[in-house]
Amino acid sequence: MLSDPLTPESPTPAVFLDRDDTLIHNADLPADAFPQTPGDLYLPEHVRLMPGVLDACTRLADAGYTLVVVTNQGCVARGSASIADVEATNDRLRSLLTVNGRPLLAAVYAAPHHPEAVVDHLRAAHPWRKPGPGMILAAARELNLNLARSWLVGDAERDIEAGINAGIAPDRCLRVGGGGIDGLAAAADLILDHPNRAPAQNPAAASTITLTAGTAAPLADRDTRRTVEAAARAIAERTGVPLIALQLDDHSVTATLAAHRLAAMGFMAELRRTTNDWYAHRHGGRPLWPQTDPPAGEDDDRA
Repeated sequence: MLSDPLTPESPTPAVFLDRDDTLIHNADLPADAFPQTPGDLYLPEHVRLMPGVLDACTRLADAGYTLVVVTNQGCVARGSASIADVEATNDRLRSLLTVNGRPLLAAVYAAPHHPEAVVDHLRAAHPWRKPGPGMILAAARELNLNLARSWLVGDAERDIEAGINAGIAPDRCLRVGGGGIDGLAAAADLILDHPNRAPAQNPAAASTITLTAGTAAPLADRDTRRTVEAAARAIAERTGVPLIALQLDDHSVTATLAAHRLAAMGFMAELRRTTNDWYAHRHGGRPLWPQTDPPAGEDDDRA
């Protein structure tokens, strides 16, 4: 078993979630959902939530848990799909697990490796591939999660082993479906009834704000995207404003913060200022974000 890389005082507990047949249908999909290999789901139009998943994720997030998806995607190693295909499928999952503009998923980690890969650089028993603990340990480091207070829910034995290998207590690694727990809704009941559950958050205090770039797709550049993400997390750490979720696409960044609207707007104003300075220095004075945005909607504030 690998040790938790974080100190026991790390405040935030998580629920780590397998994707296929835990959050979304897979085994019961029609054959046309798998153009290459049965079980390799990379077509977004076939992504459908399992019964009770939206409600279960909402209840867990409202109770203070950070929700993180950890999924093996050996279809990339097998040459059936690209990373872009997997990300498009995961983006569809993110959109289905968004309530009133609030993303319920903090992050999605995917392991593209497989020991029998046809893609040479992905032919490995990589520690990210479950039952390896790599995705869970990476999320714990990057999102500042307390594994001792976290849970894992999956439908296969390798999911359970991954959680245990990462340092999550065996009784907190729940197997749904064939494991005797009837889906994520029942698993959420067990988690929320546990005496050491996460401290409840006040959902009313969560604010979601989006910055939209002034040019077409500047965040398609990997360095720009990484800089924006790193700046957002650094500002959250420096100011103490809890960052619940951060989503980036090619032209925008959306932050969900455990703060009221004014504090969230201040957070995004600081993110705009610091990343504009960096971007302008690299691009001849051109700002990344325009100085004024359209009026904010009630569910999707824009700083």
